[in-house]
Amino acid sequence: MRARKGTVAALFLLAGIVLASLSAPLYAAMVGVDPFASDLAGTTQRGGQTVDLMQPNDNPLHLGLTPLGPDWQPGPYALGSDSQGRDVAARVLYGGRNSLLIAATASLLCLTLAGMIGICAGYFGGWVDIILSRILDIMWAIPVYLFAISLSVVTVGHGLRLGPFVIGADSLLIPIVIIALVYVPYAARPLRARALSLAQAEFVMAARGMGASHGRIVLREILPNLATTMVVLGPLVMALCLLAESALSFLSLGVQAPAASWGSIIQDGEGLLYTRPAVAIVPGIAIVLTVLALNVLGNSLRDHLDPKGAGR
Repeated sequence: MRARKGTVAALFLLAGIVLASLSAPLYAAMVGVDPFASDLAGTTQRGGQTVDLMQPNDNPLHLGLTPLGPDWQPGPYALGSDSQGRDVAARVLYGGRNSLLIAATASLLCLTLAGMIGICAGYFGGWVDIILSRILDIMWAIPVYLFAISLSVVTVGHGLRLGPFVIGADSLLIPIVIIALVYVPYAARPLRARALSLAQAEFVMAARGMGASHGRIVLREILPNLATTMVVLGPLVMALCLLAESALSFLSLGVQAPAASWGSIIQDGEGLLYTRPAVAIVPGIAIVLTVLALNVLGNSLRDHLDPKGAGR
């Protein structure tokens, strides 16, 4: 994979985005800003002068206020402020932490659930396969974002109760669980197909003939051979989860204020597109670059780890 420049560039780009997001607390402490507190009457230093975070509008009557624009220089408010007087650069870094955390955790949970369903359906077959496949078909028939929005509307207002455990409406676990569930059918289908072919492989039949239990066959024969497919699906599913999280947060159904994600920052900047476009464009570019890097990495992993499936 090192011989492919595109793959190496995608790895460096993804690593850079992750490291930049992890450095959010360090950046906020260095420039002395609080990215979660409203500061409409605040000021900052630019070029040796004190400037207000909320500037008069450029319209003829100079009515209303507009956030401070970017100066693209290292220091506080390099990307300007949003409509609440908060540092956009700091919020983008903190938003990346939440967006990447939700996408990575949701993809891991999704592949775990999809792997269990795919192994059970593909290995055991019969009525188990029929029941699980019909459930996946029902979930598959519902549009992804409609399914995610429906679950979010129910949980965001009241939280989520799982027996004795209660998850608050502002917890990141809610978008993680919702996004993982809606993409289970998309990951379970290829895993089921792979498990179905492995169940008929000669080494699995030999293990059955030697009296190995179902659990031993699944853990020692099926799962190791299924791991390659799961690794290939990992970056691709994570890219889908990142897009879903951004869409839900943009609709105020994902990460809740005062926390931030790239989708919620884009929503904050929607009304500033004609005056301070950087508020919405910068997190949008971050989403595009992250999804692009994940897709390039996923395609490269598929070509190397699953060459027979590269043509599909």
